[in-house]
Amino acid sequence: MLAALTALAACSSTPTVYYQLPDSAFVSANTPKQTVWTNVYVVLAEPLNRQSLLYQSDEHTVQMTQHNLWAAPLSNGLAAAVANKLNRQSSLHFRPAEGAAKSPAITLFIDRFQGSYLGQTEIRGYARLPNGSIRAFHAVTPQKGDGYAAMLESLNQGLDDVARQLQ
Repeated sequence: MLAALTALAACSSTPTVYYQLPDSAFVSANTPKQTVWTNVYVVLAEPLNRQSLLYQSDEHTVQMTQHNLWAAPLSNGLAAAVANKLNRQSSLHFRPAEGAAKSPAITLFIDRFQGSYLGQTEIRGYARLPNGSIRAFHAVTPQKGDGYAAMLESLNQGLDDVARQLQ
């Protein structure tokens, strides 16, 4: 009987799935040695600074996933994704700040990066730009399809919008 219960429990456990943002591998362009790089830093609000993905399940509740997790720290993936997107949209050169030398910097403070019961994703925060000014950003993007992969695609599109707002 105990063996049957153990086997049943093993079959019913939910496997953990790890996710990464679609554009989270930094792509370094061939640039001259004297290129001035702008470092991209990301600071996350506490609920985002964990391994769990976030999903707003009703007007007042945000759920942290237990079996759907980030494959790497979200702040690192976001810094690389934002740097890639800014490089595609700007004549300046951006890179994730991890291990980077002292250079001009843009710091993103993100308090929302989540899916929603409304069928959309939301990214919200503000950025301190290299000149010291502060710029708020907010992107709401429709989610096409169900599931976490669709949620990440929508968040990736939202990051395109955030990069445009930072220009």
